[in-house]
Amino acid sequence: MRIALDGPASSGKSSVGQLAAAELGLGFLDTGLLYRAVTHRAIELGIFTSTLSAAEIMLMPFTGVRERLTEMAGATTVTERGRDYTVAVEGSLITERDLESPEVELQVPAVAAIASVRDELREVQRDVAVRGGTILAGRDIGTVVLPEAECKIFLDATAEARAARRAMQRGFAIGSSEHQRILDSLMARDREDRARPVAPLIPAEDALIIHTDHLTLEQVVDQVVAAARRAGR
Repeated sequence: MRIALDGPASSGKSSVGQLAAAELGLGFLDTGLLYRAVTHRAIELGIFTSTLSAAEIMLMPFTGVRERLTEMAGATTVTERGRDYTVAVEGSLITERDLESPEVELQVPAVAAIASVRDELREVQRDVAVRGGTILAGRDIGTVVLPEAECKIFLDATAEARAARRAMQRGFAIGSSEHQRILDSLMARDREDRARPVAPLIPAEDALIIHTDHLTLEQVVDQVVAAARRAGR
């Protein structure tokens, strides 16, 4: 069973995917971690001297940067660890803590917009999928990475709902300046993801769309598990 779980940033893909995978006895990989891992490694190596937008990194002056990031994507490996996975770039293990830094958050949309980087990481993701039953979570799993997945699900939620959840998770009050910054960041990321010329954020035609604004985490997991079991009959 291969499950494609897509949706915008902070739509709950990771939390839902992990819980659903545990209930179904499947592996789980948040594919966004691969792009974050390449981004972190690039920052670590000093490849980014300033924050770039997705549009800027497509310009001719950044040809060398794009080529180097593509090399790094091609040298990204995923190793099974029970039902989870660890990620390394050019042999350097990337920890979860590394992937959540503000610098990575700012730069990852530009990295994810590079077609050649997506091509390389798509092969990494497909390799994980062929190893056995798994849930792959991302933004283009059902449309590009694994269009042949037996079950495709798209988690959707308004930017306002997603920002509120993230703010509360981080201990910020609703209506605070921190909450507003989170909302602004999510809306900007949505614009970049949906307008991206390569693998834009859209549901697969045959995906089950689950609107999560007014659902609990448990309710969303239940719907995902039920859909997977229907698909597996």
